[in-house]
Amino acid sequence: IDLEEGGDDATDEEEPIDLARLETEIREVEQYILWARSIGIDTKTRHLLQALTIGYEKLAANGAAAKALIFTESRRTQEHLKNFLEANGYAGQVVTFSGTNKSPEARDVYNSWLEANKDTGKPSGSKQIDMRQALVEHFEHKAKIMIATEAAAEGINLQFCSLLINFDLPWNPQRIEQRIGRVHRYGQKH
Repeated sequence: IDLEEGGDDATDEEEPIDLARLETEIREVEQYILWARSIGIDTKTRHLLQALTIGYEKLAANGAAAKALIFTESRRTQEHLKNFLEANGYAGQVVTFSGTNKSPEARDVYNSWLEANKDTGKPSGSKQIDMRQALVEHFEHKAKIMIATEAAAEGINLQFCSLLINFDLPWNPQRIEQRIGRVHRYGQKH
């Protein structure tokens, strides 16, 4: 009852708590928590390992570099995939690329890149541009997998990469074309 609209104070008493009903609700919520925790790793994520294995076999048979670019829609999924892949045989071989690139790993890659290129004239002076370049070069020369959000769908050249996986599909088919355009460029050999 809204007291400001002239509600009656006498009818504004709180109902007593039904402890039996509350206990039943708590047990139900606890059951949901147990079910959620029992799910583990979803099928799509498990199949990503299988896709990478098959993809790397095909790349090796064709003489292509073992580089995989995985696109996803969100940074949470990106982080989940990174943790999963690193726990399943790809530790130290995964780099992430997003709009912010603020992870500790990205900062380490950036700082190493700056140090290695301080006298080359490569650093532009723009942290954002240099961060992007550092991550791309890290992927090209050190990492085996790049997990990227849509931030990598435009403006970077990844033609050294021959395997692209769309983990999440965007609603706009043009975005898929932009993703493919990162690796499928003039001069692409595999």
